[in-house]
Amino acid sequence: MTFLYTRSLKRNRMLRRLTILSVIGTALFLYLTQSSWLEQTATDNDDQRSPRPHIANHHWDKYHPNYRGTGHGMTTGSSSNNGEEEDEQLDVAVPRGYVLDSLRQMRGSKAYNMRSSNNNGAQVPEKLQEVVHVDATVKQIKPDEKILAPAQQQPQPFHQQARQQQQQGQQKAMSKFAGEDSVYRLDQDDKYLPPGDGTSPDERYLSFMPHSGFHNQRIALVNALYLASRLNRTLLMPPVVLGEPIHWRKYDSLESFHRRSTKANLGYCREYLEAYYNKDESVHIPGNCVSSFGHTSLRWDRLFDMSSIKQRIRVRYRDDYDRTYLQRKYNIQHAETYQVKDELLYDYRIADKKGQSLGKYQREIFIGDLEQRKERLISFGSLFGTGRVMFTEPGSDELRKFLYGQFVFSRHVLPSLFDEADAIIASMGGKASYVSMHARVGDSIFERFSSQVMGKLWADLQKYVPLVRATTAGDSYQYNRQDTLDTATCLAPPTDRSAKAVDWDTKTVASGRPLVIFMATDAPVPRSHPLFEQIFATFPCVVTLSDLYDFKSSALASLVNPTDGVRYGKFLVPFLDGLIASHGQEFTGSMWSTFSSYIRFLHDQYVLQAP
Repeated sequence: MTFLYTRSLKRNRMLRRLTILSVIGTALFLYLTQSSWLEQTATDNDDQRSPRPHIANHHWDKYHPNYRGTGHGMTTGSSSNNGEEEDEQLDVAVPRGYVLDSLRQMRGSKAYNMRSSNNNGAQVPEKLQEVVHVDATVKQIKPDEKILAPAQQQPQPFHQQARQQQQQGQQKAMSKFAGEDSVYRLDQDDKYLPPGDGTSPDERYLSFMPHSGFHNQRIALVNALYLASRLNRTLLMPPVVLGEPIHWRKYDSLESFHRRSTKANLGYCREYLEAYYNKDESVHIPGNCVSSFGHTSLRWDRLFDMSSIKQRIRVRYRDDYDRTYLQRKYNIQHAETYQVKDELLYDYRIADKKGQSLGKYQREIFIGDLEQRKERLISFGSLFGTGRVMFTEPGSDELRKFLYGQFVFSRHVLPSLFDEADAIIASMGGKASYVSMHARVGDSIFERFSSQVMGKLWADLQKYVPLVRATTAGDSYQYNRQDTLDTATCLAPPTDRSAKAVDWDTKTVASGRPLVIFMATDAPVPRSHPLFEQIFATFPCVVTLSDLYDFKSSALASLVNPTDGVRYGKFLVPFLDGLIASHGQEFTGSMWSTFSSYIRFLHDQYVLQAP
């Protein structure tokens, strides 16, 4: 009996262990599959709220003849874009599981980071594009503070409710745009807009959703303006988002992200701005407020002179992504929308002629098909990408050149930026008295492939190596190749201020001083970056913005978006870096970088084409 009783105890222990393992396995399975179910449920619920719009990508076989599945590398086309060099940008295929909605995956957590998926085993395609920040960390968001509408939020103490109501009342009194997202807009922006209020059923529209950094948003806007002009539609122009980049997502997810990122209900966060900027640790700042301070939205008119564009192409503003905004503002019903949804970063290309190579794109949408659409609104997801819109009809090249030419920084729009740039350029000896470079190593794919980026940049800089040894009879300086000169010596006034940095006829430094190289970079501390050691060791006069500029005492520090209180001047510092680099005699950029392409474009405008 004792023997049988012992066997029974062992059997019971084994059964308990198996039961526990089964429960754990079931829970893990449910957790891993929850996000997909929630995503599908949310999509289904969205469809049930209002009449279903027309969706463009349900003819998969028709529009995806060359589809190879997601996650594969894409080849690059050879289209010309008059301002952006496609062969020097990054093209990255995005895996199907690129980003799931972290708020739905982990909605029970209090604070978390949303990270894009990272397939380390995938082979890197030959040509990449910087828009995908696969290693970037997205700002922390509290679900109960960020997603829920005010009526759904958790109850707050009475004094917090009263304070929030008071500040919301102040905002309504200050702005006629109360209840909309906190976009920096001015009444003067309405000049040159189409007549009427935009609610006429005869006015047809085109829209898209921006993502990624500033320069990729600019490329997408140029494509949208180009397409709106061809379709004879009014473009609903979204604001530019500065600060934390918006990573590319599929159409529905990107639209949802923009809705969740609104600051319309975050007026109470303004009271924490002073503590945030002063780094006052004694004040507890709500997590959603901290997240909102990391970015701000401006109409494009705050950065560029948009008057010529608005006189040539019909434009109205889309300052909010709320579900009802288009209906309230322009009387566009959900059922009057034709959605062109993208499943990949480079999903579709729009063209007016068949038989052209798709290049990195997976399908082609013909302009004639879009012209036949009767819906009031054609809504695109991403329009980023060189070669995204390909027109061959007469006048197309002229229009594209015109559009790119409008996105040049101008003094009357950004006087503070140019005042700072002028002072620094003058301290370096003036325009063309130095050469410049852009080293992109600090984020995203550029950080992961920084050795390749810097290897190519180093090879491009070899033409300047003989110049660090060259001297002339009248030179007052003598140095060896391994010396690093102080900033005062490097920036000594040139003997001839009208001379350029390099005289290539004699292959000497023409300014009567050491060759000065200005390095624009996103590296926080350039002089201690290991990949820059060889550059600093070889060229004795490499100067960076941190050597010459103090943000806290500059005019940029005073720039504030009055609608959300965010000091957006800090987001313009990279523009200052690029503006200085664009005024060098010659410019050498980082491969794949749209920022380098833009600096080169500015260099053409400010130096090569300047009188």
